[in-house]
Amino acid sequence: MIRLMRNALLAFAVLVLASCGGGNGGGSNTGGDSRPAADAFTVLAGSELKDVETQLSEDIRKATGVKLHFTYAGTLDAIDRLNAGENFDAVWVSHGKYLAMNPALKQRLLAQDKVMLSPVVLGVKASKARELGWDTGEPTWKDIAEASRSGRFSFGMTNPTSSNTGFTALIGIASALASNPDALTQADVANPTLKAFFQGQRMTSGSSGWLAEAYVRDQAKVDGLINYESVLLSLNRDGKLSEPLVLVYPKEGIVTADYPLMLLQAGKRADYDKLIAFLRSPAFQTRLSEATLRRPVNPDATAAAAIPKRTMIELPFPGQPQVIEQLLEGFLADVRIPASSRYVLDLSGSMANDGRIEAMKAAMATLAGAEAGSLSGRYARFQKRERVGLLPFSNQPGPTQLFDMGDTAQSSEATLKAIGAAVAPMQPDGGTAIFDSVRKALEELAEEKRRNPQPRYYTVVLMSDGENTEGSGLSEFLAWHAAQDESLRSIRVFPILFGDADVKEMSALAEATGGKVFDAKSKSLTLVFKDIRGYQ
Repeated sequence: MIRLMRNALLAFAVLVLASCGGGNGGGSNTGGDSRPAADAFTVLAGSELKDVETQLSEDIRKATGVKLHFTYAGTLDAIDRLNAGENFDAVWVSHGKYLAMNPALKQRLLAQDKVMLSPVVLGVKASKARELGWDTGEPTWKDIAEASRSGRFSFGMTNPTSSNTGFTALIGIASALASNPDALTQADVANPTLKAFFQGQRMTSGSSGWLAEAYVRDQAKVDGLINYESVLLSLNRDGKLSEPLVLVYPKEGIVTADYPLMLLQAGKRADYDKLIAFLRSPAFQTRLSEATLRRPVNPDATAAAAIPKRTMIELPFPGQPQVIEQLLEGFLADVRIPASSRYVLDLSGSMANDGRIEAMKAAMATLAGAEAGSLSGRYARFQKRERVGLLPFSNQPGPTQLFDMGDTAQSSEATLKAIGAAVAPMQPDGGTAIFDSVRKALEELAEEKRRNPQPRYYTVVLMSDGENTEGSGLSEFLAWHAAQDESLRSIRVFPILFGDADVKEMSALAEATGGKVFDAKSKSLTLVFKDIRGYQ
């Protein structure tokens, strides 16, 4: 029997996470780089809706006369933008109650209609599914947790504080493992089986789309991944996998995204009504399902043949909003695989221009706990068990300052203060030795990785406002990098486009290391640093 989700609690739950894709969605409109036409219907959307824009927006325009203009954002980012006064005609994200916990924004929702459905499920390599018996019999979440704890199953999942897929999976797992799934309690948050489940996680991300891309690039790293059903089916369809994924729907149930289009502007009601009438029509719902592999909401439409024909069991959400917050904070501090990172920070002379050094310090202060009063700030700050290295550079890489967050709240708070104190006096001067500095960060992390048998996420964050002027160049770095062992080459580098940074070189650096470029030219550096935390 399908269980109904508690609307008020779902509203709180989805507020505290970012929509799939993090804050920087990419595509044609990433945070306002291009201006919409005067007659466009502007939509603030989750980045997973890029497939609708690229494949179907022209069909929608021809049928309705409405020109859609998409701007992509994560949920917390979207709320911040709307609170800051940015205007859009509609919001289109994966769940319908995202804005309900903000009274001012809730009042702006003039209408909302579900457009399509996609549950969050587990995709497992066919050979591994056969080995575990999951190809013929559906496991429980406890079965999956035991396989993960014992080292028989590894997987990728998005960060629950940054992406809907990771969040809904975490809620589902916690509820399924609880003594009473309908009333998750604080005691259930500390369930050791919950921690056991995540011992097998080897790949993380702030975006369901990037997680899928990372899996395609590095399929040997994990046995499967948790993602939208539509994303997993698309991976099977696109022919990029060495072996297909078997979709596993744990017996206790899952959580489903319903993608409502929500109207914000009364003057666009006529356009909204045209859109909804067409988007929910049987013919378009059938076309939508074929193109995106999401389930139609119109019962008269035909779902794509690749979509399994089955009844979805919806898992309940916790009975108290504070339990959700405790679950997320507990995951970051005590449950997940911890991170070791290097922040390679440009202190060249150009950082004195246009408030750049102040922006960098403010961003690092946020990670050191300066925004602990906000949900996004609290989840973005460095957490217990993490190891953080600050590597400032100008003409050459400077000495690395290492900080261990420790295992207790007291040690973590002390370390956060120490990080803030280390950043505060930094001053700009000299040239820009980008690639020598990244090389040093990678060498240090690789050495730690070789010495440390316990799993960790190893990442390098590069923040530079200019082009490389000192030391080795990009071609020399790439040749060096290609000659290194797997311990080093598996460490991802996340460059940030800031100031006059070279887009082509930063993109090449990210591509070579399996990382992702983040754009701080169209949004604040602090928001970008928050986004990156979903990938660590």
